[in-house]
Amino acid sequence: MISLLASTEDFIKVERGVLGADVTAGSSVSVDVTNNDGLSDNDFIVIGHEGNELCEIQQIGGVVSAGADVTIDTVKFNHQKGEPWVKYRYDKRKFYGSTTEGGTYTELTADGSPVLIQVDDPQGSRLEYTGGEGYTYFKSTYYNSTDTTESSVSDADAVEADESKRYSSLYAIRKHAGLVGNSLYPEQRFELKRQQAESEINSYIAKKYVLPLSEVPGMIKYICELLGAGYIDYEEFGKEGEGVKWLGEARGMLKKIADGKMTLIGADGTEVTRVTKVGRLDGYPDGTIDDGAVDARKFKIGDQA
Repeated sequence: MISLLASTEDFIKVERGVLGADVTAGSSVSVDVTNNDGLSDNDFIVIGHEGNELCEIQQIGGVVSAGADVTIDTVKFNHQKGEPWVKYRYDKRKFYGSTTEGGTYTELTADGSPVLIQVDDPQGSRLEYTGGEGYTYFKSTYYNSTDTTESSVSDADAVEADESKRYSSLYAIRKHAGLVGNSLYPEQRFELKRQQAESEINSYIAKKYVLPLSEVPGMIKYICELLGAGYIDYEEFGKEGEGVKWLGEARGMLKKIADGKMTLIGADGTEVTRVTKVGRLDGYPDGTIDDGAVDARKFKIGDQA
């Protein structure tokens, strides 16, 4: 089974505000949104702090009059005055799979697509793909279940395999950088830094371990988190920030791995698959020197190169 994860991007969030009064869970709930400008019947709004387990996405179920409360069809949790709300253009994610990056993408309806945007999960919306069709490339789009509008499949980024094989989650990098909930830093920027971190990690470990790694050890996840957050922090604050320390810590561990002073251990307690014959001789001279005389061999199989 492959776990597909689609982070929620900021471009779908179009209006923001705070609750003007406490909200009690129930049906057809009247909600004081302080300012309802930009809201209308059937809009989807997210109530609560995004990523929190009590955050929820619900639909406006009545005509919106200027300056009045809005009616929400169903509210699952109690909310307090001052909590944020945000309007989403879409309420669901659709997932698609293909056998090739540039091939035809088919929606994974048999696996549960579309799924409700999981606003209570800071990492995004998830779908478990059983793998029956053998798809290895995936895309995700946004879908509005009321007016059936959908973002473009062709414009969506194709991702190989699954999120579980990435070296760190975007949320982990964002959290380490202290930027959870900061809408000024889009997910695309964190994805770019994650890719950069994965590339740097691979450049260090390629001579020691078979790539792609058979699994992602916890040490590699932590190093990727440090690098990704370090790149962001250094770009923002230079030598005055924490990024220099994080980058130095990550690269110190990578150097130890490259030098053989640290090993990558998998979930079963054994070392992940190594490249064989790295830094070792697999033969030795036959002892014949230029003048035809025979001398004792100079190397042993176990000698380090």
